Parts: sequence; structure tokens; C-alpha cells
Amino acid sequence: MSFSNFRLDSNAHLPYVAGKFQLTKNLEISGEASYSKTDKTDGNAFMLQAIASFEKISGNVMYMRSSPEYAGYFNNTSTFNGNLQYKLSKRINIFATYVQDARNFQRDTLFLAAPYRKFLQYGIQYRYMKSGSVMLYNGFQRYEDRLMPKEFDYKEQFFKVSIDQQIGIFQLNLEGQFGKTDNYLTGFSGNSSFYTANIGFEKFKTSFNIYGSYAITSRYQLQNQKQVYYGARILSRFSDKTNFSLFYQNNYMPEDYYTDRNLFEILFHQQIFRGHEIDLSGRYTLQRGELGNKDFIFSLRYTLRMNLPTQKISEYTTLSGNIKNLGVKKVDGIRLMLGNHLSITDRSGNFIFKNVIPGDYVLEIDRSTTEINDIPDVNVPASLILTEKENIFNFGLTSAANIEGKIQYSENQVSFAQLAIKKDKKKKESIIIEASSGDQIYRKMAVIGENFDFTYLRPGEWKVKIYRNGLDKRYKIPIDEFRFNLKPSEIKKLTINVIKQQTEVKYQQETIKVSYNETKKRK
Repeated sequence: MSFSNFRLDSNAHLPYVAGKFQLTKNLEISGEASYSKTDKTDGNAFMLQAIASFEKISGNVMYMRSSPEYAGYFNNTSTFNGNLQYKLSKRINIFATYVQDARNFQRDTLFLAAPYRKFLQYGIQYRYMKSGSVMLYNGFQRYEDRLMPKEFDYKEQFFKVSIDQQIGIFQLNLEGQFGKTDNYLTGFSGNSSFYTANIGFEKFKTSFNIYGSYAITSRYQLQNQKQVYYGARILSRFSDKTNFSLFYQNNYMPEDYYTDRNLFEILFHQQIFRGHEIDLSGRYTLQRGELGNKDFIFSLRYTLRMNLPTQKISEYTTLSGNIKNLGVKKVDGIRLMLGNHLSITDRSGNFIFKNVIPGDYVLEIDRSTTEINDIPDVNVPASLILTEKENIFNFGLTSAANIEGKIQYSENQVSFAQLAIKKDKKKKESIIIEASSGDQIYRKMAVIGENFDFTYLRPGEWKVKIYRNGLDKRYKIPIDEFRFNLKPSEIKKLTINVIKQQTEVKYQQETIKVSYNETKKRK
């Protein structure tokens, strides 16, 4: 099989220079330039990449170009990849992705070639609730098979809708794609539609995923060709020593035939005892380049870990970081504790722990060295696993917010038909008030008619929920849930209304019949 008409001379020289530059803390530039020389030809190539990450916008771009006579992996080609994301608000993101593959490259291995791809997609994501979002996409894609005979060669304009929703333990994803396809392989044009559903959940240390897709497409040999794909995956971790996985998929799209595809796979791993492991696997697979012929592969592996050192590892590690000022008075002079180690921040909020033995630690703040209302923007104390030679942990310091509220009690007049009696004194009823934000949950029991508060809260999205706590059914709480965004140093005022519903007692008047018998005295 011939992959290219270009001959790569074995005596090619390929000197190159590469570099990476951190222009700012938010912008990084890297690049590489290369020159090739053989007995007959000279060539050159270069690559540039930029990565940016700001508060509202992030993205990266990569451009590569090589001359026709370049003797490296690519020649006479250019490629451009990039993606961009803009955070319009906390609920709305705008994004765009562009990919253009290199056309000519030297395939010096036994691997088949992935299809040529030119792809543009842009859209908007709206998070309508914490556990759900909807995405709308528009764009085009160009796919061309590099191998002969070609299995596909098309260009397609498409519109796609995707919905992600968590319902209890279930994670649901629904997608619908609608496109117009120009098929260059057969010369016709037609519509292509895809409908996909994916459901996943986790229970009993086991994750389950079920997938299904239905397509009516004009991408391949037939117009309006119907295709059905479905499958499932089960991953189970019975214990730290035992895990199991099972996978099945009925078929794959033709665009994936350049790689190995498992139709059925079962994997089992068992640690018998320390250093001794067994792995069992079975696969029913389509080898790369195959569309119909399937193979079954079975393997059994025994592993003995002798734990013989092959290289010297670091005996000590470091932890460094920065406390960002998010509107507090100061970030210098703050004392941090990491086990038995101590560090104090400098004027810019930087800190470092040196000569730390690798392992699990808890990072804590000595609150006596901060202002009384200062609070980290992440959970601190923080559990950290230090295994690398250098470890980094950054966080910010902001001003805490408070919630202050009153339980407002009101009681309607108790009325009787044709009779009024004196009202009883109300009992000291109580309710439970819960304030939550992510994994932060605080609860208080509060007496009706009195005040309550939650202090030292991290700014962000909060929810306050009221529970009846066995409250008499005559009491009504019109609004039992509040949602709001707490700003730094904000004192949020809440009023919870508890109403004792009106009781009406009526007496029904009915006619009472009275009868008697008269007995005459006989003489």
C-alpha cells in the first residue's frame, strides 16, 4: 500500500529551535522553527501557538506551515487549529472552534491515516439551572477519506441542539443535528439528521452509561441512508483491589475506521496480594481499516511488582502559591500551616513551604493574622496531596457576607357563628432554616416571631430553605425558599412569613321534635 509519492531521504539533517515565552500571567506564546537539508533538496517549517486565559475570555490558536521540499513529518502543507470562549455572564457562554488538518505528512508507521478534516463550529451555551444547560451550535465540516478506495468525501452545513440535565442520580444528554450534505463521492446532495440520547448514573460503586443514536444521512454510498448505533458501558470498583468493566457497541461510523474499534470488551483486574496482580481481558473488535471482518482477542496477564528502585526519587517536595486580594485590607503577613510546617505571606500574598516530605496534608489559615471578616474564596482548610517535586495552590481572600432575617408571625381572627370566645395564647412553635451554597450547608432552628442570622458566608450563589420541623398544620409558610447572590461584605435581609390560618366554627341549628304519650286513668 502506498501512502505518499514523496521520498524521504535517509540522510536528511533537521536542525530546529524551539521556545516558550510567558508574556504575562494570562498570555503564553510558544513556537518552533526547523530547517531541512538533504543531498538534493532544502526546506523549512515553523509552528506558532498562543494560549490566553482571562477572567471573561480564554482560548488558544496554533498555526503550522511547511515548504514543499521540507524533509520532516509534514511537507507542502499548512494547518490551523483554534478555539475561543467568552463568558458573557454566569449563565451564558459564547464559543467557537476551528480545525484544519494538515494534508501531506509522512506516515512512517503501520498506522492508517485519519481522514482529512476541516471543521468550524460556533454557538452559545445557556445554563438555565445549576444542574442543566442547553447549547445551540452552527457550523460546517469537511471530511475526506485519505485511503483508497475512499469510503466518504463530503461537505456539510449543520445546526445542532444539545441539552444536558441532571435528574436525581441520572445524567441525561440529548442531541439533535440537522444538516445539508454535498456528497463528492457519489455526486448527490441531501439532508443528514442525527438524534442521540445518553443516560448515565452511578450506584453501588458502579457507573452505568447507555447510549443510542439514530441517523438519516447522505454522507456515504446511499442517499437518506438509515443508521442505528447503540451501546452501554459498566464500570465497577468493588474495592481498592478489584475492578471490572464491560462495554458493548453495535457498530461505528465509517469516519472511525482508521483506528481499532471494540464492539465488545470485558476487563477484570484483581490484586491478589501486595505486588501480585492479575488482569483478564476479552475483546471482539474491528481492526483498523476493517469495516466488516471482526476479530476476538483474549489475554491473561500476571504482574509481579518487585519495587526495585531504578532511579533516585525526590525525598522532599515544596508547596508554593499566592493569596489573591479580592477586596480585603491586606494579604501580607498571613500565617499558613501545613502539618508541622509554617509559612507567612509576603507583600504580594506569595507563600512557600520547603523541604516537605511527600504525602497527604491539610493547609490551614491562622485567622488571627487576617481581618475578622476575611474569608477564602475556596474551602480552607484544604486537603492536598503533595507528590510532585513542586506543587502549587492558589486562592483568593475576600470579605464575608451575612444573612439576617426575621420570622414574621401573623394570626387571623378566630370567629364563631353566633358565639365569640377568647383566643388561646400561641405556642412557641419553631422551624428549621437551611442556608446552602455548593458543599457549604448551615442549619439553624429558629422560633417563630424572633430573629435569626447566618454569619461569615462566602460570597456567591446561596439558597435559603425553610423546613416545617413538625409545625402545626394550621400554620402556613407562603414562601419557603429564597435564592440570591451574596456580594462581599453584603448583609442580606430576609423576612419569612408564617401565617396562622383562620379557624371558623359554625353551629348548625336543626328542629327538635318532642312527643309524649297520654295515659288515661281508668276508674
